[in-house]
Amino acid sequence: MIDKEAQEVETIRANFERIIQRGLEASRGREFQVIGVSKTFPVSTLLAGYRAGLRDFGENYGDELIDKASHHSLIFDDDPIKWHFIGAIQSRKIAKLAPYVSVWHSVARAKEIDMIGSLSPDSSIFIQVKMDDSPERNGVPLEVADELVDHAHKSGITVLGLMVVPPVVDDDKLAEIFLAVNSERIRLKLDYCSMGMSEDFEIALRHGATHIRVGRALFGSRVDTVLSRELGQGGPI
Repeated sequence: MIDKEAQEVETIRANFERIIQRGLEASRGREFQVIGVSKTFPVSTLLAGYRAGLRDFGENYGDELIDKASHHSLIFDDDPIKWHFIGAIQSRKIAKLAPYVSVWHSVARAKEIDMIGSLSPDSSIFIQVKMDDSPERNGVPLEVADELVDHAHKSGITVLGLMVVPPVVDDDKLAEIFLAVNSERIRLKLDYCSMGMSEDFEIALRHGATHIRVGRALFGSRVDTVLSRELGQGGPI
């Protein structure tokens, strides 16, 4: 009988392979990077993901990323995990996050660029744009993204590209959003677009995404995972 840990590894591996296959069909063979969005999942699930072949993990909450990145089970000196911070950045937490984060996907203010540049000059960033007027949504309007890109270039920090978390819209509007972000990325002579999640990564890849951020499609339902952990079956976090 396969034990639960081995079964979780095989499930995530199969999901990973399925995402790659579907993604390559959507992108017409263009390579892309899969970032496993691991917020709220226990360390045991991340470890299973690592054993399944994942090396890039994304976290939304600063304290959770620090706890996981410093956990002894997830430290691999020869083939380390690359940590991506994908949540809204709180300036007061940048100093604590800087030793762990390799890629910041959600930079939306010049102040954040300055702090990351001084504390973690070897890391890379995406500028997050927003495609609606919601004051709650992190990001800058697409038409002023160039100002932050210029600021980052002058600061000497590496700008990988643009990132977007789109509003809830139908697939046709979603395609328009992804196409607009990718077109601006090309205009700004940036290399990458971080866009697309479990529900829409194929649409994103058809319209220029290079980095997709997927959680449920890789690891399963967070509700099931949290319930399992509450029952003592989820491992440490």
